[in-house]
Amino acid sequence: MIVTLWNTILIHPTVNVLALLHSLTGNLGIALIIFTILVKIIVIPVTLPQMKMAKKQRELQPELEKIKEKFKYDKKKIAELQLELFKSHGINPASGCLTTVITLVLLIAVYNVVTIFTSGKDVSSLNQMLYFPQLRFESLSQINTKFLYLDLTKPDPIFLIPVLASVLQILTTKVMLPMSKDFKKQAQKSPEKEDDLMVAMQKQNMYLMPIMFFVIGLKLPSGAMLYILISTLLQIVQTVYFNGWGDLQPLITKIRNLAPKRI
Repeated sequence: MIVTLWNTILIHPTVNVLALLHSLTGNLGIALIIFTILVKIIVIPVTLPQMKMAKKQRELQPELEKIKEKFKYDKKKIAELQLELFKSHGINPASGCLTTVITLVLLIAVYNVVTIFTSGKDVSSLNQMLYFPQLRFESLSQINTKFLYLDLTKPDPIFLIPVLASVLQILTTKVMLPMSKDFKKQAQKSPEKEDDLMVAMQKQNMYLMPIMFFVIGLKLPSGAMLYILISTLLQIVQTVYFNGWGDLQPLITKIRNLAPKRI
């Protein structure tokens, strides 16, 4: 029942959209790029509230640091005052969980669809998901899986996409953690070691996910990795547009200062 509902609501419609884009472009790689952009646009109403909330939390950071400094020996009091501060500014920390779940569900669905197109399996199972006869494929050879130097049904032969996806994942983490330096300073002032542990976990997560992307990318079809690459790049652009450069701001400022000034 759950599998049928999952396929009916998410998998089958998504398969049809990608098949339509392939029929219009004649190339699965170009169709995947357009498809990824469309997905990012569609989920903006879901992700935008979370981004706005993150921006509000960043703006409240000075007040939060004052609370932590004033009541640094009373964790319960800190939690109470933080909740009061969030409530007074219309911030509901719990609402971000629903946004994350919805985004994750969409990501899993899209990834499954991309894998269906790039798995190289019998085309009949793919045709059964298509609504219109005009979109159906006579054979796998009808699906143009060549894109640049890639065969989208096979792993990247020179590992370029896994490397780029890993680098972009690091940049994504950096732009989404604008207060990491301030948080590190605060942890050094803390008489307990809990905050220092959180800083260590931040650093660990920053490199754990990129390593996972690289290792998984060595085996995945490059079509699936192309989707992950473009999606991660768009996530960076979206985050920078709405919330700024985050923890990359000092580096961006330095680069701008080094750039030759126009007369």
